[in-house]
Amino acid sequence: MNKLLVSVFVLCLENQYDLMIPINISVKDAIELIQKSIFELTDHSYQINYNACLYDEDGKVINQNNIIKFSGLRNGSKVMLV
Repeated sequence: MNKLLVSVFVLCLENQYDLMIPINISVKDAIELIQKSIFELTDHSYQINYNACLYDEDGKVINQNNIIKFSGLRNGSKVMLV
């Protein structure tokens, strides 16, 4: 499988979205992809933040230089976009 299903909680919207993300891209690129998806899903009401970070379930920042495959994320992971 080349994608992971992750549950992304968007703090500024106080809403959660289930998204598929490719495993062979960097976390930084995944954040861009996630934000673009949320922008579309919210009918353009979400404002893209170029300094956004992803946090894991333990509240730790996910290193943006990692590849998703090696970031510790798995199918069904819950992350927070801040």
